[in-house]
Amino acid sequence: MVPEVTETLVAYDEANRSLTYEASGMPAFVTTARNTWTVTPLGEHRSRVTVDAQFDTRGLLGALARRLLLLQVGRTSRHLADDLRYYVEHDTPSPRKQRQVARRQRP
Repeated sequence: MVPEVTETLVAYDEANRSLTYEASGMPAFVTTARNTWTVTPLGEHRSRVTVDAQFDTRGLLGALARRLLLLQVGRTSRHLADDLRYYVEHDTPSPRKQRQVARRQRP
């Protein structure tokens, strides 16, 4: 059974173009699951997006799960920049993201 995770915006800094959100509803061995996104302008039509993730666990189960979760995050985040770029350029989710959402909605 997969827990229902909720992400809550906990900080927003318009001047520095950043936001931070935290996950709740994680298993008990997860003590912190937080991401900060920062957008840095590189010119009139270019920006860099930096994602700083903090993921902390406790206990033996946490240490084991942390390794597995980080491997999974590494695999799923490979397409993050491509999906974000597609969304910014086309104002719609990427075809890959649309397929992913459709799979989750199937019974």
